Amino acid sequence: MDYTGADHLIAAWGRGDRQSLDELMGLVYHELHGMASGILSGEPAGNRTRPTSLVNELYLELERQGRLEAAGKRHFFAIAAYLMRQILVQNARKRAAQKRGGGGVAVPLGEVVLDGPVEWEEEPETMLALNDALVRLGEFDAVKASIVEMRFFADLSIEDTARALEISPTTVKRHWAVARVWLYEQLRAR
Repeated sequence: MDYTGADHLIAAWGRGDRQSLDELMGLVYHELHGMASGILSGEPAGNRTRPTSLVNELYLELERQGRLEAAGKRHFFAIAAYLMRQILVQNARKRAAQKRGGGGVAVPLGEVVLDGPVEWEEEPETMLALNDALVRLGEFDAVKASIVEMRFFADLSIEDTARALEISPTTVKRHWAVARVWLYEQLRAR
């Protein structure tokens, strides 16, 4: 994909030019939507979050922040992946709170009427557990945590991740393999 002008727009936005964010989002929307689709591809069809919604929430978060210091398009996509993760974690926390009765209204069982099949959603605890494990990983190895965010959430290639972190592709592969095993063990233990 040709992102001619993306670095210029990112720099202008970093200086406070809010219109640059709109132009940047128009330029990279397809890539962000693809990232969101990749992130959400493993979730069940009944999940409320859709790629378009996730990109829209990302835009609102970026707009809320007003400006962002990013060192180019790769750094921007890494930041976008991090923010998408945070958005999904916030949504999972809200769903978990609702499951525990937060904001709910008691309805007598006799008044419940089902008009068709019930759609089941992925447990929000799954996203929260992944986030907790990734936070723990970042506490003792920030590079591995960054690699997971870039590979899993931003769907960056080994080479793009290596360039973004300024390390070799071999180092990325090694850390990626170790991080995946570590995260698997953490999630399996829960």
